[in-house]
Amino acid sequence: MPAIIEQPDNINFLSPLGFKFTLRRSPTLNFFLTDINIPSVMLGFIETPTPFKIIEFPGDRLDFGDLQITFKVDEKMENYLEIFNWLVALGFPEDYKQYKKLADKQPGDKEGIYSDATLTVLNSVYVPILEIKFEDIFPIAIGDIDFTTTDSDINYVTNTATFKYKVFTITKL
Repeated sequence: MPAIIEQPDNINFLSPLGFKFTLRRSPTLNFFLTDINIPSVMLGFIETPTPFKIIEFPGDRLDFGDLQITFKVDEKMENYLEIFNWLVALGFPEDYKQYKKLADKQPGDKEGIYSDATLTVLNSVYVPILEIKFEDIFPIAIGDIDFTTTDSDINYVTNTATFKYKVFTITKL
């Protein structure tokens, strides 16, 4: 078969600038997002011993990596506080009422335990090509905020938040 027939239809590379993220529970965060990853997906495996070598077979459980986002913190720290307050309510460090406010919300409510999120991947002319939906997302960590007077230039504050979720699905648009 000639090599020309085996060429892909689209030879453009994926740009790291082409994305849009929406976290339903945190609208202020969406605007200031600078980095996001599509998490890893790993399939477990089963090892079967033989007299000669161990043979591996595909397992039956997928493990999804964490979703990490980096964002510029706005001047009023609203986007940071959206995630911080969500974490505090999940961890209820002072009393059970903090968590109860989340647990009492109906599934799908904007202020409940979980939220849904969507990462839209754009092509080279910024047209949506893929939609990655994260189901039942919740934060597990938010990074430090460092203040310093030693920088000669203003380096605006960024932060990283880490999320767990039930599953993500990818849909071609």
